[in-house]
Amino acid sequence: MADTGWSVRPMRIDDIPATMEMRALTRENPVTREEMERDYGITPEGVAADMSRGLFGWVVEAGSGIVGFAMGDERTGEVVVVALLPDWEGRGIGRNLLHRVTTRLLAAGHERLWLYANPDPDVRASGFYERLGWRASGERHGEDVVLEWRRSRGRDHPA
Repeated sequence: MADTGWSVRPMRIDDIPATMEMRALTRENPVTREEMERDYGITPEGVAADMSRGLFGWVVEAGSGIVGFAMGDERTGEVVVVALLPDWEGRGIGRNLLHRVTTRLLAAGHERLWLYANPDPDVRASGFYERLGWRASGERHGEDVVLEWRRSRGRDHPA
């Protein structure tokens, strides 16, 4: 890494509690552990089980803790999450994480990668993905839109 203040490594099952706690501290779209379970059915046990069936991730460490993470699902081609603590934004970490996740999804043979995103253009993530070639698919999931990246659109990589 060019920035010696952080490092990236593959996510382990024992990282799940810390990443779930960290997710509640993000600037945009924070989700608490309680909300994950109540609204999405996401539990540490469920994530651990899914990690044995194609869910994978990367974590960013700085100092003594996790400051960011991203996950993807090899079964579906979904970029499940890219999350950073606010103080770590703007350093290229999110793009680094997205690149790692999408590289693995492409290597798994997916021609179409997808993710859920807030449709509000004032949300920073929308512009982030759009600049990298992600486009609205026309699908919705609750209040979110489904963004997709297709290999056939000419770009060799979505991050």
